[in-house]
Amino acid sequence: MIIPYSPLPDIKSKIVLAPMVPVTFTYDGQSFATFALVDSGASGAVISTVIAEALGIAWDRLPVSGGFSVGGVFRSRPFDRLTAEIFDHTFPLTVNIIEGIAPYKCILGQADLFQRATISFEAYKQQFSVEFRRYN
Repeated sequence: MIIPYSPLPDIKSKIVLAPMVPVTFTYDGQSFATFALVDSGASGAVISTVIAEALGIAWDRLPVSGGFSVGGVFRSRPFDRLTAEIFDHTFPLTVNIIEGIAPYKCILGQADLFQRATISFEAYKQQFSVEFRRYN
């Protein structure tokens, strides 16, 4: 499936186009639909506390661990009981819940989306493709 790059949310000063996919998270009967940045440089998935709260996750009671990114260090809280749905493909998802991430509230990376699909970036065309693997 070919997907055009989309504007990053919450950036008002200029339009920044990036590879984004629609994703619906489910936990304990609650669902939350949003867009996730597809990041080939991210080791795994992160979500914001906003998403965690909307799903009814008591994130502030989870154990804290540290992490780092190009933006610096951050505090994260691992959580392994989410389900994600992207383009009719549903799968279990382990995430790190991060306080104060912006301008996007969700990032999908190597350990999650890239393990389930072939991702091809064509930045010169401002598009990318996602082809999910078929499981027996």
